[in-house]
Amino acid sequence: MITKDRNRESSRRAKTFADKITELEYIKSQIVNPGLGYPDSDETYREATKEIKKLKARLDTFQKQIDKTYYQVNPDAQNGKPVLESTTLWDFPTQSYGDTKKGNSKFQGVTPAFIIYNMVQRYTQPGDVVLDPMCGSGTTIDVCVEEGRSVYGFDVNPTRPDIVRNDARHIPLDDESVDMVFIDSPYGDNVKYNDEPANIGNISAEDEEFYNALGQVSKELYRVMRPGKTLGWLIGDQWVKRKFTPVGFHIYQMLTEEIGFVPTDLICVVRRNQSSNTGIWHYRAIKHNFYLRGFKHLIIVRKPYEGEIYRNGTVNRPDWGKYK
Repeated sequence: MITKDRNRESSRRAKTFADKITELEYIKSQIVNPGLGYPDSDETYREATKEIKKLKARLDTFQKQIDKTYYQVNPDAQNGKPVLESTTLWDFPTQSYGDTKKGNSKFQGVTPAFIIYNMVQRYTQPGDVVLDPMCGSGTTIDVCVEEGRSVYGFDVNPTRPDIVRNDARHIPLDDESVDMVFIDSPYGDNVKYNDEPANIGNISAEDEEFYNALGQVSKELYRVMRPGKTLGWLIGDQWVKRKFTPVGFHIYQMLTEEIGFVPTDLICVVRRNQSSNTGIWHYRAIKHNFYLRGFKHLIIVRKPYEGEIYRNGTVNRPDWGKYK
């Protein structure tokens, strides 16, 4: 009973801290630089800057309290390991966890290690084979090695020796040889990753070529996965030049209606520390009536079992015609 009361109090405190952080972040978002032509006076800006410095110190204190409370509320989180998520809303305060780094937090578009940890723990067993065809800074490799999973990490522009140079549209693995796939793909050409000609991130999400390329990747993922195994695809939507492109919905439809994967679930992953999370961008979003991207989709699907019937009472069959 004492433990339950303590956990309940810790949970209440954590919510209080989280609410306070939200309040402080809102205050920060209202501060704009008068040098950029906004109506605030230089004196007001200087005063606001001093206040923001104080708020940042308080913010750091709240974050430390939240981290401490997290492990009080979740006594199963031992040795710096995360607790498995139980809802479809995932929000992680940092990119990595534990005593060893997972991936490179400075890498453009780095994947939160918590996501891969949750996928690995839910959908694999020790010794299973995991594939990340767009491995980036190697977060998937680091999580899998620590959790006792075999792992293949490929990328068109390897950032470290244990990532193999390869185009995800042609995966050098045997049919039905992989137990789980995780992929954090580009969601358009809004971010400049590198100058590799094979980089799909150089293609606009408004261009059909973009989805054709990812369709070819999806076909390869389907081929190398064992029946019944799970794919997790992290993808964001796009808002560029007053045009919204629901990239996540396009990928979901492609995976389930064209490639032949069976839907499992859809997770909303909160975006933190993105370059648009600044006061000036929040100001622009309100002034020009648009929304900053606050989350990504984690699409979870699985490869059907041989002869599995689920769609219109018929055996599931992929439709790969346009991706040959």
